[in-house]
Amino acid sequence: MKTIILTAIALFFASINNAQVLYEDQLGTVYLNDTKEEVVYTNDFAAFNLNLTQQETISFAKEIKKAKTTDESLLFLSQFSNLQLPKSYYLKIIRRAANRSKSTKEFIQFLKKNIPELKDQLEFNDTTAALYHLARKNTFNGQIDALPSVI
Repeated sequence: MKTIILTAIALFFASINNAQVLYEDQLGTVYLNDTKEEVVYTNDFAAFNLNLTQQETISFAKEIKKAKTTDESLLFLSQFSNLQLPKSYYLKIIRRAANRSKSTKEFIQFLKKNIPELKDQLEFNDTTAALYHLARKNTFNGQIDALPSVI
């Protein structure tokens, strides 16, 4: 009985070793590391945000209409997530975020909540601050805030 068990174990290990040799050219090297840094392959959102902020004035209603007719999408590809959003939907989220927030921090938090795939990419910088102020000017609450106080 001992010889049968030992023979079975020896055959098992021999087959495992043989399988690794047979498929050695197909096996890829796996590098393990403890970094959780996201590698971004494509980020159309950053370029689109920069393009929006470079405009002097913008009408979000016209931009949304134009985006609906062209039916373009923004793409975000990384090792952790893939996201494709229509431009019109993204513009609506920006407008809604600017309307419902009173500061750039709230604006970024709203965007992170509604587009969780971009939460690592959205941070407080000049582009997001400019995007918030540009979008805030065109919202109802932003226009109310811009009115002079009578009291």
